[in-house]
Amino acid sequence: MRPKPPSRRVLLAGGIAVLAAPAIVRAQGSGAPLAFQGPITILSPFPPGGSTDLMARLIADRIAVTLGRTVLVDSQSGAGGRIAARTVQSAPPNGSRLLLANTSVMAITPIAFTDAGYDPVGGFAPVAGVSEFAAGLATGPLTGPGGGVTTLAGLKDWLAANPSQANYGVPALGSLPHLTGIAFSRAMGIPLTVVPYRGGAPIVQDLVGGRLAIGIAAAADFAAQHQAGQVRLLGVTGKRRAPGVDDVPTFAEAGVGALETNAWNGVFAPAGTPADTVRILNEAIVKALGEPEVRTRLEQSALIPTPTGPAELAGWLTRDRAFYAPLIAAAGPLQ
Repeated sequence: MRPKPPSRRVLLAGGIAVLAAPAIVRAQGSGAPLAFQGPITILSPFPPGGSTDLMARLIADRIAVTLGRTVLVDSQSGAGGRIAARTVQSAPPNGSRLLLANTSVMAITPIAFTDAGYDPVGGFAPVAGVSEFAAGLATGPLTGPGGGVTTLAGLKDWLAANPSQANYGVPALGSLPHLTGIAFSRAMGIPLTVVPYRGGAPIVQDLVGGRLAIGIAAAADFAAQHQAGQVRLLGVTGKRRAPGVDDVPTFAEAGVGALETNAWNGVFAPAGTPADTVRILNEAIVKALGEPEVRTRLEQSALIPTPTGPAELAGWLTRDRAFYAPLIAAAGPLQ
C-alpha cells in the first residue's frame, strides 16, 4: 500500500470574495436570496487528481460566477467517502456546504457498513445530478512491457500464471468498483484479493509505477493515462462504450457478463436546506453543466453530463439502494 495522502486540501475554485458583501447576497437572475454570508464549500470525498476532483473544480468555477460567491473545493478523503458525508450531514442546512458524491458513497457504502455514520436519505437534501460514469478495469507495466496484456482474456491467462500478483486496487471497500471486482473474479473463475485505496488517483499512480497489477475505479480516473499509453483500460461497465475511451470494449463485448451497471455523481446539501436555496444551487449547477466547454471536458474524461433536478437525483438514490442491497448481501462481508 502507498503512504496515505494528505487528508485535507482546500483549493480556491474561481471567483474573488466580494468585499463588504451584504448579509444576504442575491444570486444573479435567481429572483431569491441565499440566506447566508460567506463562501460555498463543495466537499469531494476523494483525493485531488481524480474524476470527482475534476468535476468539483469545473462546477465550483462556474457557480462562483453565477452566484457571485467564492466557492471552495475541499478534498476531504478517507473511509470511502464516509468522512465527507458525515461532515456535510452535520453542517448548517443553509447551502453553504455541499457534498459531491457518487453511487458508492450514497447507495452502496451505507448498506455495506452499518456504522457508516450518516443517513443518505434522511440526512441530505438532493440538489442536482451531475454525471454518469462507467467503472473500468485497467492494468499497467506490471502485466508486461508496453502494457503487456491487451484483453480481459489475456489478463485471465496472466493472472493464472502469476497468482501472487492477483490483487486489484479499488477507491474504497464497499464501493461499486469493489463489487465490480468481485463480479469479475467470479466470472473469470480466478480468486482476486482486494486492496483498498483512498480514491482513484493513488490507484493510477501505483499502476503506472508497476506496483499494482489491476485497478478498478471510475473509467474517468484512468482516461488520461489510458489515452497517453501509461495504463491500459481493458473493459468498462455499462451497455455502451464510455465517451473519451471508446476504444475500450464493455465487459459484455469482451465476454464477461453481469457487469452492465453504471454509476452517477450528484450534489447533496444537508437535510433541512430551504427549498429556495436548493433551487438556486440547482439552477447554477445545471447552467454550469450546460456550458459546451464543461460538457467537452467531462466527456473527454469518460464522464457523461446528466444535469437533473433534485427529484430525479432522489429517484436515482432510491432506485440504486434497492438494486444494490441484494448484491451486497450476496457478496458477503466487504471489509
